[in-house]
Amino acid sequence: MITKYLWPLVTSLFIVLFGVTLLIWPFALHTNVGGWTRGTTSDFWTGLGVIVIGLLMVAAWYSALRNELIDRGIIEVRKPEPQAPAPIRQPSPGPRASQEDLDEKLRVLAETVLRDLNAQLESKDRRRGGPVA
Repeated sequence: MITKYLWPLVTSLFIVLFGVTLLIWPFALHTNVGGWTRGTTSDFWTGLGVIVIGLLMVAAWYSALRNELIDRGIIEVRKPEPQAPAPIRQPSPGPRASQEDLDEKLRVLAETVLRDLNAQLESKDRRRGGPVA
């Protein structure tokens, strides 16, 4: 019973292969001397149309085969499990930093960065053999 779907599926794959052959035929046989001739254009667009029709046939027969297998119970349809919605986090009201606290923290950070930069400059001068101020 499944073979009634397999033969058309294989045939439509051969149709797609024939369309690909039509696409590359003028270029493989070098029949397009001097650029795109009428024959080249005709073969190319005909091949493209045959490929599209063949792919539509493959999709239709594959879908029919899959539905038949599902109806017979040979394969099962996977149903996605519903995901629980993520809880919305509310910002906790914590202690708010005052402007003076922020200024103090930034001052300490700036002093630390300045000390690090001075240390790097001194080590660079020592490596070069220059004067250390």
